[in-house]
Amino acid sequence: MEAINSRNQVNVRRIRIIIFIRQAPIVESINRIFRNFNFRNGSGLLQFWACTPSNSEDMGCNLMLTDQTFMSTPDEGLEVYRRRCLENRYRFVGLETSVGNWLAGRSAQTKIADHWTIHHVLNHEDQHSIDIGGKGQLVLPVFFGQDAGNILAGIIEFVTPVPKESYVADFEHIHDLLKNEGLKSEYLGKTIKVEYNHMIKFTLPLSATFTDLHSKVTERFTDLEHQVFRVEYNDTEGNRLPLSSDEDLRVCMAESSSKGGKFIRMYVLLNQISTDIFPNFKPELKMLDLFGLRECMASFICGVFVITVQR
Repeated sequence: MEAINSRNQVNVRRIRIIIFIRQAPIVESINRIFRNFNFRNGSGLLQFWACTPSNSEDMGCNLMLTDQTFMSTPDEGLEVYRRRCLENRYRFVGLETSVGNWLAGRSAQTKIADHWTIHHVLNHEDQHSIDIGGKGQLVLPVFFGQDAGNILAGIIEFVTPVPKESYVADFEHIHDLLKNEGLKSEYLGKTIKVEYNHMIKFTLPLSATFTDLHSKVTERFTDLEHQVFRVEYNDTEGNRLPLSSDEDLRVCMAESSSKGGKFIRMYVLLNQISTDIFPNFKPELKMLDLFGLRECMASFICGVFVITVQR
């Protein structure tokens, strides 16, 4: 046991040394961002989880809660939460690590921002839900480097005593502060898992349109380009619902985000076109491509099935 503890202490010291060497300029930037953050006369806690690569085969990273923190006004609940985080300030997050509702860990996995709003339902069996209690939360991954060379520096965590309706304004504010420091973050979004002939996974911003979803799906499932298909999804209650418009996608994303869903599961289903009605129908014509048309109206006129297509 003493040998194990000794190895752990060595690893912790190694992580702290790496963070100090690699991220000294970033730490200074984070300090400036925290000092310049506008709390809008509200209470809040800002803290930073620094990231270092792990030697694990799981291709994850080590997150360490740093001393970089800022609290707008004294708040006992926020101070208690900070102390609980410090009790477990060194954590490994692998790609397949179960992080529950620990948003900082989830953000390190997905590389997108996330938030915990007034609409979220607490899971009292999840440790982070117990720690966060009735507070609200926003997390943002912080990257440095250029273009494809983006490297995850860590996670900014913003906690408020009472959950907000939305943290979009706070996200945009921090995003602008990061940009001023030559750093960047990713959008508030959701992880999407789509099943067709196999499973694919990608992320979409909360502001995504139905066309954005279509592009992601056909980009990954290339054989769907000449097929007529529809998309369905599971809501947070497990009900399968159709998804065919910007409004459907907005409702889908908003519900999953508000209920704290880790991802949204979707399904692609092929539509069968009756050859009795369309004896000369050829899928490659894409006449009824549900995604490629802006408007498709069908009606019976004098017993004849008429299709009017507007592009």
